[in-house]
Amino acid sequence: MVDKAETLKRLLEETPQEMAPERDLWQGVELRLDAPTSNSHSYWRPMAIASTLLLALVVGKFSLWPTAPNAEDDALIQTLATIQAQHQASVDALSLTKRVDWRSSPYSQPVEQGIEQLRAAAKEIYDALKLNPTDKQLWQLWLWTQQREIELIKQGQKLPVDRDTTGEMI
Repeated sequence: MVDKAETLKRLLEETPQEMAPERDLWQGVELRLDAPTSNSHSYWRPMAIASTLLLALVVGKFSLWPTAPNAEDDALIQTLATIQAQHQASVDALSLTKRVDWRSSPYSQPVEQGIEQLRAAAKEIYDALKLNPTDKQLWQLWLWTQQREIELIKQGQKLPVDRDTTGEMI
């Protein structure tokens, strides 16, 4: 055992601290650093990404969005248009039967703003319903906005009128 330890120690002492390569490697390293890199796969990467996205869009369009609306949707859209026309007729009838020009009331501004906001919301909901006529929550919300608009018009007609302005009697 002592003999092996001494042999190992002697071999370690005889080994040089630094080793020189058999040939000069720096020229090869320098050429590789200065050589332009060729990206042969870089032309295919954008093409592969674009084709994958296009494929996903085509598959999504055909699977998520039906191409032709069915007869039930057509009937619902027709019902939607009928209810919209009836509501507009009710609003027009209320504006014809008003007793005084309630817009001359000092309290009319919040009511007018509420009516305008309800009309804008009802239009957005109506447009959404035309795209998705089977959504029950949209139906309920749309009918509620129409009902609330009529209620606000009736409340506006009951507002006290400022006597300094000329209100018309109809």
